[in-house]
Amino acid sequence: MDPRKPIEKIHGIIGTLASVQVPARPLLLALAFALVSGFAALLYWNPPVSLEDEPDKVTFFQIGTGAVGDEYFAVGERLAAAISRPPGSPRCERGLPCGVSGLVAVAKSSAGPVANVRAVSVGHFDSAIVAAPVLDLATRAEAPFRGEKPFRNLRAIAGVYREAVYLAASRGANIGSVADLREMRVSVGLPGSGTQEAALQVLAAHDLGRRSVSISEHDTATAIDLMLRGQLDALFIVDALPSPIIRSLADRGSIDIVPIDSDDALKLTGPNANFQPLVISEGVFRFVPETATLSVSMIWIVNEDSDADLIYDITQALFRPGNRMLLSIVSMPGLLPGEPEDVAARAILSLPVPLHDGAARYYREQGLLDPDLDEDVAG
Repeated sequence: MDPRKPIEKIHGIIGTLASVQVPARPLLLALAFALVSGFAALLYWNPPVSLEDEPDKVTFFQIGTGAVGDEYFAVGERLAAAISRPPGSPRCERGLPCGVSGLVAVAKSSAGPVANVRAVSVGHFDSAIVAAPVLDLATRAEAPFRGEKPFRNLRAIAGVYREAVYLAASRGANIGSVADLREMRVSVGLPGSGTQEAALQVLAAHDLGRRSVSISEHDTATAIDLMLRGQLDALFIVDALPSPIIRSLADRGSIDIVPIDSDDALKLTGPNANFQPLVISEGVFRFVPETATLSVSMIWIVNEDSDADLIYDITQALFRPGNRMLLSIVSMPGLLPGEPEDVAARAILSLPVPLHDGAARYYREQGLLDPDLDEDVAG
């Protein structure tokens, strides 16, 4: 039966009663009976998810991302879809997507990960996605947060996305390693971007900086244009694997992908580090052999004062098997990577901040954290 029929029936009864002359009291009683009957029929044909749910209560939850159209925004949209379950949603069925009852999550555009750190800290965003290297710098008040107090009130839900660090060099520039960038013209991305913070840390690990490298700060499109015109020798990009941008350049035979695998680079990696080793397999990009590089995680963060029960419910929804179809898709292979049985375990690697209490409760229940620890510090 069409759920609209009971409402249409109510309207019909009201119209009929209004067209005839009857005493006021019987009219009111008839109207009341019609409304109660109609509401009961509506609940019968379109029931709430369960008797315990509050179908009229809505909780809005913001996820700070990045510019509309970029990888951060796309990840935020997927996360929002997975955890949302507004009033009136169908019952949760086994194997199908199901979010948090009464929750409406929204991906919010932002100026990027540096802005996201500040927004979550002061409560402008309920949550946000931040690259692990940027989050690490925030906890230590290092550039680009120099002059500010260390951000101590940030907590993690999970590492939700993994991106590759690409060092693309102009073919013919004779750049075969990070060390070869000395005295070269290199773009490290825009200030405040995850690309720039990752690139500067990679350079610093090789004892390279603005005195030894001609560093410029361009957006990706501008940097590519300059490199193709011979005005730039190399550029860093932090992007998905595979990256459509890198694929376009590789298909034209315009670039070499420079390995980031020296002993200095490996010092940036480890079980609890901001970077993890990553291998780009042969054949992923045309003319590019198997290449070792680094990857970084995007961390989903909240304020430490966020409601623990809500964050627990969000974390539980994030790893619900039925939601995997929304999160593990061909076009975004870095989103919650891994096999179903180890996705949650991977999500708590490389966390520069402690887990939120609500999230930690979920991971303890899954046997992934020591139940005797009062507070599990990331890493």
